[in-house]
Amino acid sequence: MLSRDQLRQLIHLEYSEVDTLDLLGQLTPERITPALFTDALACMQETAVPLALPSVPVMDCCGTGGSGLPHFNTSTTVAFMLAAAGIPVVKFGNRGFSSASGSFDLLAQLGFSERIHLDRIPEALAQCGLVFLFAPQCYPQLAGFNQLRRTLKTRTLFNFLGPLLNPVKPAYQLLGVSHPGMQQRMADYLINAGTCERGWIVHAESGLDELDIHGNTHVFQLEQNTFTEITIFPSDFLSDSPSKNGHREPHQTEHHPAENLKIFTRLLHGDDDQSPYYDTVCLNAGAGLLIAQKAPTLEEGIQEAKQILKSKKAWQTLEQCRRVYEQLACP
Repeated sequence: MLSRDQLRQLIHLEYSEVDTLDLLGQLTPERITPALFTDALACMQETAVPLALPSVPVMDCCGTGGSGLPHFNTSTTVAFMLAAAGIPVVKFGNRGFSSASGSFDLLAQLGFSERIHLDRIPEALAQCGLVFLFAPQCYPQLAGFNQLRRTLKTRTLFNFLGPLLNPVKPAYQLLGVSHPGMQQRMADYLINAGTCERGWIVHAESGLDELDIHGNTHVFQLEQNTFTEITIFPSDFLSDSPSKNGHREPHQTEHHPAENLKIFTRLLHGDDDQSPYYDTVCLNAGAGLLIAQKAPTLEEGIQEAKQILKSKKAWQTLEQCRRVYEQLACP
């Protein structure tokens, strides 16, 4: 497999387009060794641009993407909910490549600029509790891979590097993984890095890179530089939910950003407490609240998440973020 120098050449696009596509196609989860994964992260981190770090511990909630299953922007919605609960959130993300559902595809629909002044991250966080970092702004080398990844239309090594590249090094992480073989690898990396105080690395049996309301989810639960493995059974928390009775599952229908915007708006307006999307974001936000120690149990976290939507606190957070982003957006 590739040496660190070869990975550095790949990341700097020193191979031909044909060879680059071939290498990316070969770097499947089954062939990504622990050493290669660590080397690739180190090579990419060498390309990071400087930014101002927040002075408080922050949370990130994101997924690798690449499940091949159409889905709603769960983690982006959850980010607004967690910020509304008083958790400082710095969400690292990108546009979609193997789907139309990247976090910045939805944010564009909401009128957010992709780029803010990176030296004003602490200011933005203090004013609205939530910052979105556009991956190619923080790592300009990533921009050169955008079209290549769209050409491949499948998950690549970059799907699994992405959630671990957040340059503010979050203390709390809810990280979804679309391939079970990469779940422990990513957990091991976080433990060795020593920057994550508490985290859940989750993979649903359905293949989704988030906690799933329609099937069990395997979780690597990180705390104090070690992990334990648990399984989340949705029937334990959602047995009486209206969405269990005949509604379509979120991942059964492809959604483009405009459709996701409608779903997102209904949720944050408090107009939807019946759909699978509602249960999904409440389950995932409940986990985030537990990870950040804002809820003592997952059950109580889910109840708190429901109150956040009902009270429209997440929508208020969105409106505040829009005002702040208008001031901090790059021209």
